[in-house]
Amino acid sequence: MRKNTQLSLSLSAAAALLCCAQIAQAQAQDTTQLQRVEVTGSNIKRLASETASPVQVYNRDEIRRTGANTVRQVLDTLTSTSSSELRDDGNTSSFASGASGVSMRGLGKGATLVLLNGRRVANFGLADGAKDTFVNVDAIPADAVERVEILKDGASAIYGSDAMAGVINIITRRSYNGVGASASYTFNENPSVGAQRQASIVAGFGDLEKDRFNVFANIEAYRREGYTVADVKDDYPSWHKSYFLGTFGDPSLSSFPGNLRVGTNRVPVAGCTTLNAAGQCVTDINSLNAVSDPAKRVNLFSAARMKVTEDIQAFAEVSYSKTTTEYKVVPMTIAAGGTSRWYDGYNKVAQSVPHPVLSATNPANPTGAARGIDYRFMDDPNLFNYDGTGKQYRVLTGLQGTFRDMDWEVSVGRNAAEADKLARWGSRDLYAAVESGEYKIGGGNSQELLERLFPINGSQGKNHQTWVDAKLSGELMQLPGGPLAFAIGAEHRQEGVRIKSTDNVLKAQIVGRGSVLIDGQRDLEAAFLELNAPVWKGLELNGALRFDKASGFDGRVSPKFGVRYEVSPQLLLRGTVAGGFRAPNIPETLGQVGVTGFYNQMVDPRRCATATAINDVLKNGTAADKADGTLALNSGCRASLPVMISANPNLKPETSKSVTLGFVFEPTKNASIAVDYFKIERKNEISSRDPDYVLAREGTAGYESVISRGALTAQELAWAARANQLSGQSISWTAGQVTSLLLQYENFGKTETSGVDIDLKGRVASGSFGTLNLGLAATYALSYKQWDIGSNQWRPNQVGMYENPRLKSVLSAYWNKGDWTTGLRFNYTSRTSLNRSEADQATWGEAACQSSLKPGSLPCFIDEDLRTDFSLGYTGIKNLRLSLNIINLMGDERPVNLRDGYKLRPRSYKVGASYDF
Repeated sequence: MRKNTQLSLSLSAAAALLCCAQIAQAQAQDTTQLQRVEVTGSNIKRLASETASPVQVYNRDEIRRTGANTVRQVLDTLTSTSSSELRDDGNTSSFASGASGVSMRGLGKGATLVLLNGRRVANFGLADGAKDTFVNVDAIPADAVERVEILKDGASAIYGSDAMAGVINIITRRSYNGVGASASYTFNENPSVGAQRQASIVAGFGDLEKDRFNVFANIEAYRREGYTVADVKDDYPSWHKSYFLGTFGDPSLSSFPGNLRVGTNRVPVAGCTTLNAAGQCVTDINSLNAVSDPAKRVNLFSAARMKVTEDIQAFAEVSYSKTTTEYKVVPMTIAAGGTSRWYDGYNKVAQSVPHPVLSATNPANPTGAARGIDYRFMDDPNLFNYDGTGKQYRVLTGLQGTFRDMDWEVSVGRNAAEADKLARWGSRDLYAAVESGEYKIGGGNSQELLERLFPINGSQGKNHQTWVDAKLSGELMQLPGGPLAFAIGAEHRQEGVRIKSTDNVLKAQIVGRGSVLIDGQRDLEAAFLELNAPVWKGLELNGALRFDKASGFDGRVSPKFGVRYEVSPQLLLRGTVAGGFRAPNIPETLGQVGVTGFYNQMVDPRRCATATAINDVLKNGTAADKADGTLALNSGCRASLPVMISANPNLKPETSKSVTLGFVFEPTKNASIAVDYFKIERKNEISSRDPDYVLAREGTAGYESVISRGALTAQELAWAARANQLSGQSISWTAGQVTSLLLQYENFGKTETSGVDIDLKGRVASGSFGTLNLGLAATYALSYKQWDIGSNQWRPNQVGMYENPRLKSVLSAYWNKGDWTTGLRFNYTSRTSLNRSEADQATWGEAACQSSLKPGSLPCFIDEDLRTDFSLGYTGIKNLRLSLNIINLMGDERPVNLRDGYKLRPRSYKVGASYDF
């Protein structure tokens, strides 16, 4: 109730102040000469900033007031983006670890186009999930950003592929003269945890009007300190351990020098000095278990402009980035009686190696009999750590000018990126070395042996795009409402992607590691036409068509139509209808070895009934029978399926239809209200079938050849024979275990999302009082639905469920007077349930959650959340700007989340300074 009250008070205050703004009188007249500018979402320059498409703009001052240190942190403040998208911090297991992506409208990274100054930038060198290519927004220097423009409707007709959910256009400085430096330091209430440091220098010379040129460069360095469970475990609430993770903070039984298994007992290996109350060997790994990962980045941006003639300018841009995230990896373990299984995608066979057994003569085994061991390889605790690194650059040059009152522009450029994820892990020779005694349990192993048994492995990737583009815009004729404007253009782009696992992974020599091999390139051609027609005073029609053709695929035409109607100088009505698409990328179409892995806890329809019948009999037998019954049940009803998902050259583009409809109301010069409804339906989505879907259709058309099964083993026949002996029945297996499940990416399914965006701005100005600026940005979700392929109908609406809040909003209030600026931001997210959809209602629905908890002890939902941020700026010293941000001013913890556990959100402070020399 406290948070509801806070939000209501904040909204009431905003409404009252906006009313004041409506009656405020302007203090001065704006005499600035209006110039036509290009707005994100159109190729036609115009006077009006408000187009038919809704565009949200964050300027440099607004970005500063968020307290963000990186572009990703800026984008996280938008209500239209998803905060759960891939980020470099905490993603050591991702195929694309070391990068951060962005997603709008919950449609994923592939549906959100990220531009830098209106043109594409390189994708990260590795693909997320070995499938999704995306822009690493951490590679864009935050200090060089002048503003961020967010186009909130489909824009494939303007920009081509990937713009179905919207476009984020990051605009850098256009010029700079002089030298400037800035630095900031962000720290939490515990200063040793998660500090961030940032420093940048910008330098430029030349005046475009006086000297006919300007060139400048900006270099930025960023560092984030990481921390581990050991640093913060005392800050976690008791419910995290009692409900979410019972072993949180405890020493691990997978220890060093380990425990031998004697029956069901664990007996410590001789020499262990850390024993628990039961006398078992344990190891404290909290200092090796990362909560937040350290990162360091260097980003460079440089641009130049030169007047060739009064009507022609030459321009160039160069950007470079190197990002590194330093991942801690808890050392590898083995467990007595266990088996390591993985899939060899190169040869399309499953691989398995049983965990080693120490012989009776092994020095670490004094029991007199062969024993399994629970063990953690901690000869060198840092051996498994690795750096997720990425490098990328963009160079471009071009000419722009005017010819017979028409604007023209041509450019040529190249983007390229490379990244790697290389770490050490155990080879299949490791287990033999343990059994033979070559590897000494408890240490004393040479560095040469460790490096041989734990070789470097992983994946390396690189990509490039080379392009040339040209466009021409101008006016064709006069219409009753103004000039009929046009833009035409064309683009040629050649792109290539290569992502390859190391040879030892491709040859299945590394325990548990799946492989990937992608190597391909293609050409893309595009041409577009856009018209803007003011058919009569106040009514403006906008239409665009774009034709895109990728080698190996049919051409695609994307249309867009917009209407903009000024009912009065205070009221603007607007709407758009657009078609969008995402072309299948190279990993989805030209991969040579698909992504491999295991799906666990799967029901095998051809084996589960038999496995259950065997278990039902054997569970009433001896202890050995009971153990065999469990193994039989697991092999059929909780199976581990080796799966490879391969590229498909016959994919079609994902397509979408989007609609927006809204208005902008400006009761006075100092107040505006924008409300826009949106709806996007995406079809032909590219994904792979769920294994249970395929298993249920085994033997039917299209799936008869993708499932391979092995012969029945002697052990399986023995289980059935023993069950028949005890019961007198005739139980028999009808199929062997799945040895491989080969899937392809396919076009199927669709998603619908809709909602309302609200953007309110107001200003109250008084000479003695100063100026109060108010803003409210909100997204109210109406629907997020996915198609049920089996029943051929929409699944239930997921809005209000886990990670799909009904409302996200940011209320801001900033006061300026003289040299001082101060403000507050209220970031609000509405309550959600714990279940993602109806499919996990039985496990994460409120009733299921309540049944596993003491009634009323913990919320079986995620409560609404309100975080308050504070900012302060001072410019009273010539050329110097000082700033202070306090993130989470009130120190409010995140709501209880029983599904994902506790996540720290301490109060943090950012102090910064910038100086222009």
